[in-house]
Amino acid sequence: MNLTRIDNKKRRIRKKLYMGEFAIQGFEIVCHTSVADFDQYDVFIDDFIDFLESIDLCFAGGGFEVFDGFICSTERYGSATQAQRDQVAAWLEARAEVSQVTTGELVDANYL
Repeated sequence: MNLTRIDNKKRRIRKKLYMGEFAIQGFEIVCHTSVADFDQYDVFIDDFIDFLESIDLCFAGGGFEVFDGFICSTERYGSATQAQRDQVAAWLEARAEVSQVTTGELVDANYL
């Protein structure tokens, strides 16, 4: 079975492999921060996670000076959207401690 082709797979298999209509889209973020200590970092992370949860997204990653990671939907077969990607970029750019925000294109989270 060739995992890169979906035209030779039944719906049940595509669902199990998160392929085709069941693919989960997410995006990468990278930004530079001026966070100086763990207390300031905790506040930033808590605010960021609260924001993401409010728009049904989740995050994996972190970092002090270079903050990066991957964002995808909290729904089982849900995908991040272009609008959500723009919202995350705008939220990060509005933060005083964040500079040089870069968001990646929407990609398949299971087959990077």
